[in-house]
Amino acid sequence: MYYKISCLRGINAFLIVFVSLQIISCTGSSKFTADKLLIEMEKTSCYGQCPVYTVKIDGDGNGLFKGVENTDYVGLFTFRISTDELSRLISSFEEVGFYDLEDRYYKNVTDLPTVYLTYRKEGKEKRIMDYYGAPQALKSLEKKIQSLVLSKKMKKVE
Repeated sequence: MYYKISCLRGINAFLIVFVSLQIISCTGSSKFTADKLLIEMEKTSCYGQCPVYTVKIDGDGNGLFKGVENTDYVGLFTFRISTDELSRLISSFEEVGFYDLEDRYYKNVTDLPTVYLTYRKEGKEKRIMDYYGAPQALKSLEKKIQSLVLSKKMKKVE
């Protein structure tokens, strides 16, 4: 009988610690909410030293940056952009006519990174693959997102 009670106490203690750690890791790591995801940009590798990362920004200005290689930030980081910055970014998508652009910009050349840019607003979603030949307006939007995100103070999550 004592053994069963002792085991149950051990299991209960383990569960309390496990659940506590899960709660701390969820609340302490980020206020980012995937259901409010607004912008996602992924840059893939090339044969050289191209930065490889993914950026996600939600409608509240919370962001996640996952750096893989050739970037100052390797790992998972959170950041925050202001309401004004978010409004300007949304305006940039509208100015470019993001929903009217082609879904894919590609030519048969080698050694270039691919940028996947996704925008979600008011129930609409569009994802563009930019490997080669995208209009300058789209390239400028990608650079604007990259510059804005990399100018932010990053908080390491893992």
